[in-house]
Amino acid sequence: MATSRPKHVVLFPFPAQGHFASFLAIARLLARELPDAAITLVSTPRNVAALRSSSSSAVPPQAPSSIGFHALPFVPADHGLPVGCESTSSLPVPSFVTLFEALESLQPAFDDYVSGLRRRQSGGDDDEAAPADICIVADVFVAWTVDVARRHGCAHAVFVSCGAFGTAILHALWNHMPALPFASDGSLLRLPEYPDVVLHRSQLSPIFLLHGDMSDRWTAFYRRAIRHGHRTDAVLANTVEEFESTGLAMMRRAAGNGKVPVWPIGPLVLSCSGNDDDDGSSTDDETGGGVLRWLDRHPPSSVLYISFGSQNSIQAKQMTELAAALETTGRPFVWAIRPPVGFDVVAGAFRDEWLPEGFEARARAGGRGLVVRGWAPQVRILAHAATGAFLSHCGWNSVLESLTHGVPILGWPLSAEQFYNARMLAEEWGVCAEVARGNLESSAVDRSKVAEAVETVMGDAVAAAAAMRRRVKEVQEVLKSAWRQDGGSSTAALHEFLRAMNLQ
Repeated sequence: MATSRPKHVVLFPFPAQGHFASFLAIARLLARELPDAAITLVSTPRNVAALRSSSSSAVPPQAPSSIGFHALPFVPADHGLPVGCESTSSLPVPSFVTLFEALESLQPAFDDYVSGLRRRQSGGDDDEAAPADICIVADVFVAWTVDVARRHGCAHAVFVSCGAFGTAILHALWNHMPALPFASDGSLLRLPEYPDVVLHRSQLSPIFLLHGDMSDRWTAFYRRAIRHGHRTDAVLANTVEEFESTGLAMMRRAAGNGKVPVWPIGPLVLSCSGNDDDDGSSTDDETGGGVLRWLDRHPPSSVLYISFGSQNSIQAKQMTELAAALETTGRPFVWAIRPPVGFDVVAGAFRDEWLPEGFEARARAGGRGLVVRGWAPQVRILAHAATGAFLSHCGWNSVLESLTHGVPILGWPLSAEQFYNARMLAEEWGVCAEVARGNLESSAVDRSKVAEAVETVMGDAVAAAAAMRRRVKEVQEVLKSAWRQDGGSSTAALHEFLRAMNLQ
């Protein structure tokens, strides 16, 4: 009788906070579904230390984990990165491309690692190991790992941490670079792949989508990533079949030119019972605890939570308009704030001059507003009964965190696929109202329109607000049902993926 070979799943995330969170969630799912398999997260030394810490804090001490870690050698200075910089947390957004390129240099070290796994699993002869003994699941930004998989006969899958609709639109845009199909007026473009989707120039950011060419580093990197992605065996997506049926149909047409299967295994959202913060720090610190105690003093669904993510921000003049809108509405708010665009968003200290004079003091004195400088316990805030809406940049992790907790969204997309996330949420589900768009110097923000949108989503006597709250509850149930063990669509998709990769 043939003996089944041991299984090993190697997970390679892109080093950014949201991507790490998703890959840790995948690792825990696999450890549950494949108790006899080895699960290994691979990254650079500092990132492995952070992943190990996050993993151990989320697993009860009495629960042994089969999740392992492997660090690939990496010297940031060799690639023009700051000393100690191994993730996006210490880089401004325009410099991300340097990290993308630096990670490509890890291919020889990763190849050596996989080769070593092969020799150990095959008893020393690399040619004797069956192709499905090792499955590599890589972030879309490290899709070059498919070259290593092909050399060693491993199964390979790409994980997409964004939504399906946004991913499909971005994929099409990069495929058309640098000649985007604008109409004659130069403001609208219609993608030939998706003729029903019309985009406005204001929905294209970063700016190299408008001004890049084939020699542009960002364009060149994305084109390489797309080529690698077409060669993978499968695509995993952090979304839900019933939630993004249109977007998933678009993704399936694009993935490997329609030949690569796409399995949605979302929502991969951190739980409030574990380490739910964005950066791996404790949720029990003074700031986090203070925010939650402040929320405890407010009625249900009365507080507006505001955050533009951990990597981006808005212009100083846009902050002024937003602050004025908040004072106009008089609604309670928690604003996780970072320095404006043009300053060090990652590490810079926030200056009082970036907000209207006396704004913070007035809000604090009336118990009406809380300005949190830097990190805030986002998942706990969204889970709190007092939170009634989320003014968000519409990054996909934030979208899923909001909707899984039944919180409607005020969309202020800033970059990449965030514009298309906001569009899908508004048009297909009616759970988002866009209040502004972009953070360029030319991005206009009108305080009266922002205030009006807040009332449209949060107003007690506004019919539109009541309808949106009902739709959010419907979406919340769709997302929750996806992981039912008795027929949930994400549960079924995960099992189909494991069988296709010969892991189950």
